[in-house]
Amino acid sequence: MTGTGADQVRAGFGAGADRVIQEARDARDRFVASDPGRSRQRTAVRAFVGVGSTLLAEWGVAGLLGHPPKLMILFGGVLAMLLTTGVKDATRTATTATVATGTGLALVSASFGVLIAPHRLPSLIGFVAVSFVAVWMRRFGPRWFALGFLFWQSYFFTLFLQAPLTELPYLWVALLVAAAWVGSLLVTVLHSDPQVTLDRTVVALRARARATISAALDLLDEPDNLRTLRRLRRQLVQSDEVALLLDGQLADPRALPAGVTPGRLRRWTVDVQIGLDAVCAAVRDIARQRERVPAPCLAEVRTVLTALGWGDRETAERVARGLDVPASAAVPGLRRLGNAAVFLLDTIALWDTGALVGPADPTLDADPLDADVTDTARRDAFEPAVTLVGGALPGSARLAERSLDQGAAGRFSPSKLSLTTRQAIQAAVAAALAIVAGDLISPQRFYWAVIAAFVSFAGAATSGETVAKSTSRILGTLLGLFGAVALGELTRGRPVVAILAILICIAAAFFVQVISNGAMVFFFTVMLGQLYTVLGTFSDRVLILRVEETAAAAVIGILVSLLVLPTHSRATLRVARKTFFTALGDLLEDCGRTLRGEAVQRSLLTSTVLVEDAGRQVIRTRKALTRGRLFGADRLELRHRVSVLGTCGAAARALAAAVLDQPTDPALAAACDELGAVARELAAAPTLRGATPPPDRAERPGDHIRTQLDAAVGSQGPAHRAAARLNEAMELLGPRAVTATDEARTP
Repeated sequence: MTGTGADQVRAGFGAGADRVIQEARDARDRFVASDPGRSRQRTAVRAFVGVGSTLLAEWGVAGLLGHPPKLMILFGGVLAMLLTTGVKDATRTATTATVATGTGLALVSASFGVLIAPHRLPSLIGFVAVSFVAVWMRRFGPRWFALGFLFWQSYFFTLFLQAPLTELPYLWVALLVAAAWVGSLLVTVLHSDPQVTLDRTVVALRARARATISAALDLLDEPDNLRTLRRLRRQLVQSDEVALLLDGQLADPRALPAGVTPGRLRRWTVDVQIGLDAVCAAVRDIARQRERVPAPCLAEVRTVLTALGWGDRETAERVARGLDVPASAAVPGLRRLGNAAVFLLDTIALWDTGALVGPADPTLDADPLDADVTDTARRDAFEPAVTLVGGALPGSARLAERSLDQGAAGRFSPSKLSLTTRQAIQAAVAAALAIVAGDLISPQRFYWAVIAAFVSFAGAATSGETVAKSTSRILGTLLGLFGAVALGELTRGRPVVAILAILICIAAAFFVQVISNGAMVFFFTVMLGQLYTVLGTFSDRVLILRVEETAAAAVIGILVSLLVLPTHSRATLRVARKTFFTALGDLLEDCGRTLRGEAVQRSLLTSTVLVEDAGRQVIRTRKALTRGRLFGADRLELRHRVSVLGTCGAAARALAAAVLDQPTDPALAAACDELGAVARELAAAPTLRGATPPPDRAERPGDHIRTQLDAAVGSQGPAHRAAARLNEAMELLGPRAVTATDEARTP
């Protein structure tokens, strides 16, 4: 082989190896970013260790008492699973209180179940009543969500086990042993360190940023592929979610590294988002006009993005600064990419070098990064903006509650019922119908229909979320049937292997719970097959009954959510949109006040986080609407609107950060006030594109704002550019210009 040929072969192998390494790196980043703070991993480990060790403890106690271990092991294992995965209090004191309360509720529920079990009709009525109470008690806070489920499961398993009254003392012992053992684990080896969690969340944010850069590279290669554009948008949304999670952790002083104030870390997080938004926006512009970009410049763009993704600061900074030259003026995105890449590199370096620790200037009483309130306020002031629920971002329950508010309704109108009361009634009705349907399918296995109907309302605030959850549950159960049959044949006659498989399935189910409800149900169905293998009752017919009962319950859950006191997804989406534009209006008005040198009541960065959280809720409710509708939805239009809202949020974030470093500017302040007024008009509009300008306004709001921005001093500054981008985005949502086609359609 000639030298040239050998060189080509080596180059080909080298390029292939680099590609494999890059793909592996991207896969690792996606995995790390998908579990910020390793919360899902921690839950899975908790479940595996907690349940496995509790089974051994129950087996040992049963041996000491001279009692058959099966009942105690099963009951104690269930309690251990619920406590290890449901108790997510931040402090050891709160954890102990939750475990103690849950143990008391479990004792009451289990005792009630054993006493009433011999009487079929009263036990079924009790099932309905327990379903109502278990959901109703969620009104007392997130802790009671887990406690309510524990209360319900304790009653359910007494019916499942058919425990006679003589077994009640042993059930008490099993509960107390499990609670004491799991409680001790949760406050010792399984207790999470808030600072470690925050550090891991920062790692996840950086991994998500690298995954976003990788998506930007794909868009550069395939600018006409809508899938790559959607992937880039999805990565940006997910990076914002990680940033919000990180901001929520700042409320706990124990999570902060030594010497780092929450205000500095919030500003650093916002700057990372701004840099990432700017890089991706520049890449989108370059991709749209790729044919005009000279090949050498395009190669430099790829080099910059690759170096950013690999953390090669020296290469990325050298090439990025080379993009900021007069030759790149023909393609503005090139210069903006260079500036954005340098900004993102400098921001990341603040964490790597430890520059976030303590004031940057020792002669100052506080650091300028904390000066985001007013000159008269304390510069290290911090106001929490996101309240985490069990260490995770909150769901849409609060918005759904607000969508039910009808001030003109009568005192005894159903609309006056709170969300938890409505869901409790729905759960009770669904349980009653599931008992009837389940009994028709199998009088011995009807309880599987009841549990499937009850779980349909767990973690679902709207009818759309319930529909989506119920359909995924059917699919997960059906696929789990095949997995259970295949695994059951392998573990038959091997109880130790079957128990290990049960523990692995439990851990896997809770690991994927947040990602996919269907995947969680798949692992629980496989686990159920292994449980029947251990009990010696495994058969294909039992699992087929499981699928039939689940399907019937899912249909019941869907119908009940749509027909009995429904909480509509579209109404919740309207509330989410109104909340977003209201928060955006507040932020813009505060930007105007700051630019006039006036005091504001809330930090601009705090208001920025509130806008981001409101935007996240819009995306969440939009997904429930499009995935949960039985008869379709205008998905393309909704997706477009949400994309524009994302642009509004990114522009507002950049504007607020720029205003913090901007001198007073009355013209820019007036433009911010005008933008805030437009945001409030959009908030009050019944639908997007439904806002109308005041009758005395001779021109469209966007035209007036452009005039103000052009009149401002330094109209090419970052604050002005962000305001202009925000103005353009809101124009897409406000009154639509009349076109020739529209005029032709006008009668």
